[in-house]
Amino acid sequence: MGLTSEDKSAVLDSWAKMSGPTFQDAGEKVFLLLLKTDSTKALFPKFRDIPYDQLAGHPDVRDHGGKVMQVLDDFIKGLDNGGDGAVQKVGLLHKGVGVSHDNINLMKPVLMTLLGELGCSSAAGAWENLWARFMDVHRTCY
Repeated sequence: MGLTSEDKSAVLDSWAKMSGPTFQDAGEKVFLLLLKTDSTKALFPKFRDIPYDQLAGHPDVRDHGGKVMQVLDDFIKGLDNGGDGAVQKVGLLHKGVGVSHDNINLMKPVLMTLLGELGCSSAAGAWENLWARFMDVHRTCY
């Protein structure tokens, strides 16, 4: 699925707000939203036994979140030339550890929530298109 130039601009502008000040900081925000529900938290063996109120600032949450943000950054910045490779690499990793597409898709509402919290709701349509492309590329690895 292609993104229009307007979509790309909206994604890049909102990504600048979402991804800072560091990928670890941004990734921690994403994962704290993602891990709010016990059923989702249970999908992450390294986080499942950590009480939710102890996740903020936890080095494993920050590290994993930072890696996720790096993949998204590579994908977003490479939309016109090679960003799919970052998604394919993580797709193969997910396949190898038995992570389903449904589980990966749990990230979409979290990203949409974060967009709203950052005042970037107008970019939601562009992110819908971006996420559809992300998932299309991710699926090619299974």
